[in-house]
Amino acid sequence: MRLLFALLFFIALVAIATDTRAGVELVPKYNDPQVDWIDPNTKPRDIGDTYLSPNGLTCKNAVYQIYVGDVLMPARKCQLPDGAWQTFTY
Repeated sequence: MRLLFALLFFIALVAIATDTRAGVELVPKYNDPQVDWIDPNTKPRDIGDTYLSPNGLTCKNAVYQIYVGDVLMPARKCQLPDGAWQTFTY
């Protein structure tokens, strides 16, 4: 019985090891990087306290944690055109 399980295990191991790609093809979505990445191991750069969002709002350059119901979610605070600040989840 042990010999049978050992043989089945060996066959499964060989089958998995020979088919490592498993038919998965990775296709790059972008050829060039879309945004600059700031390396945390280099000298820190001043990236500012606020930034302009894609929607044209001025947002604070910080991630906040808020509760939506009983779930903790990340959020950003952005200034609306009337001057009020709104918290947006993403």
